[in-house]
Amino acid sequence: MEKELIIMVIMIISIASVTFTEGFKQYLKLKKVTKADIDQDEIELLRKQNRHLEERVNTLEKIVTDNSYDLKREINAL
Repeated sequence: MEKELIIMVIMIISIASVTFTEGFKQYLKLKKVTKADIDQDEIELLRKQNRHLEERVNTLEKIVTDNSYDLKREINAL
C-alpha cells in the first residue's frame, strides 16, 4: 500500500508540474503579445505626433521665409 501511495503522489506532482509549466508558457505568450501591441500603439502615436510637428515646422518656415514677414518685422522695428 505504501508503494502505491508513493507512486500516486509522484504522478500527481508530475501532472501538476506539467500543467503549471504549460500554463506559465501560455501566460508568457499572452504577455508578449500584449506588450508588442502596446509598443505598436506607442510607435503609431509617436509617428502621428512627428507628422503633426513636421507640418507645423513647414508652416513656420513658410511664414518666416515669406517676403512680407521681413517687411512687417522692419516696420515693427521702427
